[in-house]
Amino acid sequence: MIYRGNSFGRQRIFVLFMLLFPIMSVTLAQSVKISIKAPESVMTGEQFRVDYIIESDTAVEEPVILKNIEGFKILYGPSVSNSAATTFNKGKRETVYRSSSTYYLEAEKAGKYTIPKVEIKIGGKKYKSENHKIEVRSVEVMTEDIDAFIKTIVSKSVVLPSDTLTLTYRLYTTRDIDRIRNSEFPPVRDFYYDNITPRRQHFEEEEIKGRIYKVVDVRVLILQPKKEGAFVIPEGTVSVEYLTPTGKKIRDIWGDIYEETIRTVKELKVDAVNINVFEYKAI
Repeated sequence: MIYRGNSFGRQRIFVLFMLLFPIMSVTLAQSVKISIKAPESVMTGEQFRVDYIIESDTAVEEPVILKNIEGFKILYGPSVSNSAATTFNKGKRETVYRSSSTYYLEAEKAGKYTIPKVEIKIGGKKYKSENHKIEVRSVEVMTEDIDAFIKTIVSKSVVLPSDTLTLTYRLYTTRDIDRIRNSEFPPVRDFYYDNITPRRQHFEEEEIKGRIYKVVDVRVLILQPKKEGAFVIPEGTVSVEYLTPTGKKIRDIWGDIYEETIRTVKELKVDAVNINVFEYKAI
């Protein structure tokens, strides 16, 4: 008689081991996640924060080292912080270790750039992060996109010494202005004048070559010549300030979320005007 009890027992153990092996493989496999936390767009000269975050079931003590980043100046970093969170899943204890390497950067030049990905080695295996793209926008370019100008309008360019005329500086803009920051209107030396600019005005709309402009008179003068001659009222400038949205949402100290804006200033030229004053003489 052949006794097979031991052989049957070994087969059962072997089958049980094969069934458990995939589960053990999944359990022993490392879980590593590398992410980059940074804004998607910034303005030239803006300082901002970038975090390289590593989450793993093994503690990571080494910082992420960056020597240079195209388009950006490294102001500070890396600053490393570590933490661990433990949870219980179906009676099993699970610990996730989190390591964060923080950099502070300054955007130097407008363009589209990539925050470089990093590669780390944990337990003999290499892990990589994804790239993070950032667009740097120029305040100057945003200002250039604003279509605005000052039109110098004179009611009469040829007048008698006893005549009066109106000189108007009219602002045209395709965007709402926040305020007139500064104005250097040209001096009026050869005319008596009275400033009749209304204190309260509303923007009107005017269409020029198919484009709608918001229009307002920023200065209106009544002029009367002091003497005969050909006169030039020279050029001037008006600085108009706009609130330009950056496209980002930010939170204030009270927790309210609003759209971030930056102040942009556009210098507008005031054109010179020629006025001729002479007495008509009978022939």
